[in-house]
Amino acid sequence: MDQQVAIDGKHDLTRVDTPVSTPPPTPTPATAAAQDLYREIRSIYQQLAPLTSLAPCDCVNALLTRLVTLCVQPYSPDIVDHFYRIDAATALCHDLQNLCAIAEGELERHWAQKILQDAGPHAAPHAHARSDLTSFPYHANYLSLSHLETSLLAPFLARAPSNIAFVGSGPLPLTSFCLLARFPTAIIHNIDRDADALAMSSALAEKLGHADRTTFACEDATDAAGGRTRWEEFDVVFLAALVGMRSSEKVGVLRGLRARLRVGTVVVCRSARGMRRVLYPVLELSEELQSAGFEILAEMHPWDGVVNSVVILRVKA
Repeated sequence: MDQQVAIDGKHDLTRVDTPVSTPPPTPTPATAAAQDLYREIRSIYQQLAPLTSLAPCDCVNALLTRLVTLCVQPYSPDIVDHFYRIDAATALCHDLQNLCAIAEGELERHWAQKILQDAGPHAAPHAHARSDLTSFPYHANYLSLSHLETSLLAPFLARAPSNIAFVGSGPLPLTSFCLLARFPTAIIHNIDRDADALAMSSALAEKLGHADRTTFACEDATDAAGGRTRWEEFDVVFLAALVGMRSSEKVGVLRGLRARLRVGTVVVCRSARGMRRVLYPVLELSEELQSAGFEILAEMHPWDGVVNSVVILRVKA
C-alpha cells in the first residue's frame, strides 16, 4: 500500500516514498580470495574441456598439476564456504570431477602399458617392473593414502584380514599392491567393470610377482544378480574414490553391497573435503548410510598432499 506523507497537518495522497536501496555488501578478504580461486579453477577447466584427449602430455600434465596444487592448499573455512556459495561453483566442480576421472584413467593406462612394455624383454621382469612402478608420478601419494587407510582401519579389525576386495581397481591397482605389503597373508580381489583395465592390471600383477595373491573379476558391484564374486567371504572391502560420482550414487553402491556382505564386514570409502571436493566426489555422512545398513566408524581428512579423505563403515545386523 502507498505510504501517505503528512504536509502541514494534511496527507498528500499523490506522493509515494522512494524505497531505500541496500548497497551490495563490501567484499571481504575471504570473498575476494574465493572469487579469485573460482576464476583460476574455471580457467583450468576451460583449457581442459576442449581437448580431444586427456592422456598424459605436457599440456594436460601442467594443467592438472596446477589444479591439484590449488585444491590441496590449506584454505580457511570462510574461503571454502564462499567458494561453494558462488552460483556456478557446484556445476563447475561436477564437470571437473568428470574430467579428472577421465584423466586419471588415462594416466593409469599410460603407466600400466609403460611398465608392461619395459619389463617385457628383461630377464628379471619383477625387479624392473617394480622400479618402473615407483616412478609413477603419484606413487608416494598412494603409499601415504594406503598407510592412512590401514592405520585408521586397524582398530576395527579383530584380526588381520585374509580376504580383501578392492572395487574399482582400474588398470593400475596401486592400492592393491600396497595392501599386499601391509597384510602379507591376505588375498586381494580386484573388481572392476572395465574388462580391458582388468586385463592390464592382471598382467601387471604377473610382472610384479603378485599373481599368487591377487585375483581379478570383471563385475559391476551394483548388479546384485550378476557376477561370481563371493562377497560374503570378504573381511574388508575398499571402494575406490571414483565409484559413484555423487554421494547418492555411492550410497546406492553401498546399499547393493550390503545385501551381499556379511554382518561385521568393514568397508573403506574414499571421499573428499574442502577444496579437494573439486577433484573427487564426496560421500556424505548422513542417515542415508545408516538406513542403507552401515554403521559409521571413523572419518579422516588429510591436510598434506594426499587428496582423498577416508571413511570407515561397518555392516550392521
